[in-house]
Amino acid sequence: MRQHVASLFNDLPIHRKFLLISAIPLAALIVLSLMTYSTVQTFSQDEERLNNLYLTEKAAAQYMRLVVDLETGFRGYVLTEQDRYLRPYRVAQEGILAIAHDLKDRISGDALQQFQDIQRLVTQLIAEKEELIQAIKSGRKQNALQYIEEGRGRVLMVEIRDRMVHFDQLEQQRVVEELAQLSQDRTSTLFVILGGGIFTFCLIVSALYLIARSIAVPLVNLAKAVGSSSVELVPDIPALERKDEIGDLTRGMHQMGAQIRGHLEDVERSEAALRRLNEHLLASESKYRSLVDHAPFGIFTTKGTEITFSNRYNQLLAGFDPDEPMDPAAFRQRIHPEDRDRVVSEFAHAVAGARQYETVFRFLHRDGAVRKILSRRLPIKDGASDLPVYVAFNIDITALDDLQSRLSRSEKLATLGQVAAGIAHEIRNPLVGIGSTASLLLDEFPDADPRRADIDLILKETRRLDRIVNQIVEYARPRDLAPVRFALQDVVDEAVKLLETPLRAKQLAVKSSLSPALSPLHADRDQVKQVLLNIVHNAIDASPVGGDAVDITAYELPHNGRPGVIVKVADAGVGISSDALSHVFEPFFTSGKPRGTGLGLAICRNIIESHGGEIHMTSEVGKGTVVRIWLPLGQTHAMGKG
Repeated sequence: MRQHVASLFNDLPIHRKFLLISAIPLAALIVLSLMTYSTVQTFSQDEERLNNLYLTEKAAAQYMRLVVDLETGFRGYVLTEQDRYLRPYRVAQEGILAIAHDLKDRISGDALQQFQDIQRLVTQLIAEKEELIQAIKSGRKQNALQYIEEGRGRVLMVEIRDRMVHFDQLEQQRVVEELAQLSQDRTSTLFVILGGGIFTFCLIVSALYLIARSIAVPLVNLAKAVGSSSVELVPDIPALERKDEIGDLTRGMHQMGAQIRGHLEDVERSEAALRRLNEHLLASESKYRSLVDHAPFGIFTTKGTEITFSNRYNQLLAGFDPDEPMDPAAFRQRIHPEDRDRVVSEFAHAVAGARQYETVFRFLHRDGAVRKILSRRLPIKDGASDLPVYVAFNIDITALDDLQSRLSRSEKLATLGQVAAGIAHEIRNPLVGIGSTASLLLDEFPDADPRRADIDLILKETRRLDRIVNQIVEYARPRDLAPVRFALQDVVDEAVKLLETPLRAKQLAVKSSLSPALSPLHADRDQVKQVLLNIVHNAIDASPVGGDAVDITAYELPHNGRPGVIVKVADAGVGISSDALSHVFEPFFTSGKPRGTGLGLAICRNIIESHGGEIHMTSEVGKGTVVRIWLPLGQTHAMGKG
């Protein structure tokens, strides 16, 4: 009977054996999973409540710090009467309101009642402070000083602190209770998991034992039959009299062995030929991949418009690290925003017609560096795909474009230098005579003479013409650099001091926030100050009367491997149109200044570039303009000339 049952079990298909044997442990595993899920849910809820208590204590501590900051800011304002001390006071006041709202949502019961009492005291404290601030602004500072001397605010602060201590004690008690509950739930979870796991493990082991007797034993015997045969020959596998998959396997292997032995020699010959061919292909692939990766220009391929391969140099052109993995789709994001839509659209049209495509565009790096690229893309045949495959080449023409721009500017400067010399010679002498004669005439006319106004006008226009001549000569013949080490903050303060008159006339202020860790700058101090004067003066001219402050910021930022400093001057003025923005650094181009010469920004660019730096401008009509200057922290010997 036992042998008959074993024979019936052996004849069953393997999947039915597994279904039959695994039913009991599977049911036990499902029950264990449900119990484990329930206990884990309880454990997660405990952790969530504990985390909420932690956030509550953290918010309470921050709330108390903000109350102290409020008191400190108020005392600073009372003692100095300077509005800048009110900023930490206002920040603390806003933070107190925000944190109070958050705490009310997190607490309940006695803790909520305790916090409401604290909030009422804080509200009283703020109301007293606001009343005293208004008294100071109306000239009654003595009330605030008396308030501080009598320590009335200190009494409220002590009571607030005592109530916060009691509030913390309530929260600590809740933490202890939650930790105890968490420990109990953890123990329960471990007991369920370990006990149920051991029981399930025993059932699984029993089921595996039954499966092993039916499947593993004949497979072991089959392995022994294979191992006992000669290594050089395909073994003769005995066929088992079973109706399951193992019986079918042994019968199939018995038939297949005879066929395999007949083809062994052909396989060995083919293997030797394939080995030689593979070695040749690997050598060729290595050689050509090395050539592509180390080519001095960018090489990439596309399938349709999607990039499928890029060599190392092409990744460098786009500003990526070639040693780090990257998404090929990221190349499109590195195309300059002003060129991206054009390049994508034109290339899509070329792909639609399977035509070659050539264009010039720019890559914009994360650090602001720009690379100008000549790109040519050629379609190649690929019968395995409906989309055309392109092989493309990117050539860096940044240096060539820069040389062309410099050559063009040099030619203009050479011509302008000759013209400026003639202007200086032909105009300055008459101007000196006109100015001197007008000054003498002004001294001869009495103060009440109406002709004095005409003479004053002549003198002003004479000075303006002389200034224009000086700007033309300075642009055409830049001075040699005289670099010294100086603190940028000092130059910014001097420039703002010199512009006090136009600032008062426009009722504007200048807000400067330079990094305190800024290193000293090694540059021509006078020329850097001239650049700041010109740019800040332009910002003042563009700003409306009583408008927002002109913002000057500076911080260190390396560029192309050189340490340097970024200086930004931002205004909230009328802005510059996109058409005019591309010409602002060209000589004699002016926008919005009827009496301007159009040389100020051109001279600024000459000065910045003579220091090895860069200057850029962004603007939006109606919102303002930002001028961004990058200067190296030090000057090399080659940059010692202007």
